[in-house]
Amino acid sequence: MRKHHVLAVFLIVMVIISTSCTRTERIEEQGLVEELQEEKEITIEAYFPFVENTKMEYEGVGNEFAEQTTFFEFIKGNRAQLKIFNPGTVAVKVLEYKDGELREVFAEGEFYHVENMLDIQGDTKNVILKEPLKAGNSWSIPGGYKRTISGIDVSIETPYKNFKALEVTTEFGDGKVQLDYYVKDIGHVASIYKDGEFEVKTLLEDIESEAYETEAIFYYPLYSDTKVAYLDRDIKFHTNDSIERILENNFKNPPSDELMPVISKNTKINSLEFNRGNRIIKIDFSKEFISEMNGGSGLEGSILKSIVNTLGDYYGVEKVFISVEGKPYSSGHIAIEEHEYFTVDDSNLVEFDD
Repeated sequence: MRKHHVLAVFLIVMVIISTSCTRTERIEEQGLVEELQEEKEITIEAYFPFVENTKMEYEGVGNEFAEQTTFFEFIKGNRAQLKIFNPGTVAVKVLEYKDGELREVFAEGEFYHVENMLDIQGDTKNVILKEPLKAGNSWSIPGGYKRTISGIDVSIETPYKNFKALEVTTEFGDGKVQLDYYVKDIGHVASIYKDGEFEVKTLLEDIESEAYETEAIFYYPLYSDTKVAYLDRDIKFHTNDSIERILENNFKNPPSDELMPVISKNTKINSLEFNRGNRIIKIDFSKEFISEMNGGSGLEGSILKSIVNTLGDYYGVEKVFISVEGKPYSSGHIAIEEHEYFTVDDSNLVEFDD
């Protein structure tokens, strides 16, 4: 009986030990799974999200042009177009998530108009962030410079908030470096350029969930005169808005009863294209542009002049090609051929004072 009793106790102990080990293994496995899931979540998309209708405002320290405001104008799939405003210029960058990298595929300064550049084909090696997002990961960028993830939970103070951020260091040689800081679910919160004792800082100051506003000069025929009047109008742009619809709405709705609409209520802008090589804007209207114009040759000339001058000012060009339903503009009074265009005309203009 004693042997049986000892054997029973032994078996009970073994079951307890076995159960305990199994439980421990499960806990350890669960911890490993959670750890792996956590690592999996640390992606570029998390640290540099493409967010609609959000203005990020940055304070500048050490240089008057370090201040800036950014806004995603267009977002589609793995690409986004970032508009950057600073006291000196307006620029755009097209960014792309691809193959575990955040790449800058297009960049251009003096970009004061709205133009969707998401489909542009660029072969750039300017990698902003590269997975895995771990300290020590480094890569080369144009110019032969080195960019490295130099920290994961680095403290950074900004006027908006103090953060624990992903730190990326770009080495330009001769002791010149730039430190960029990225925060999960927010994005880029700070940039610090250092050259010895000299520092320039761009620090997040505010985040606003709203569209951005800009100005454009619009031209309209006057009811009381043969001259064309011009004035500044505010344009409010939301992410993925249509500049065609914005221009169309402003053409149809002048801000004063003293000004004539440029197009009828039923007229649509079918397409708008900026030929960058020839510096020419091509705009195509629906058939109502001509059929509902309701004016003689003098008014027709003022309407065309208003459109051409508005587009010329906005895109910074002199040449505008106008078509209707895909065919070069042709009415009973004025016509152009496929290779012809209208030009900006600054004569007989008057500034409108509402």
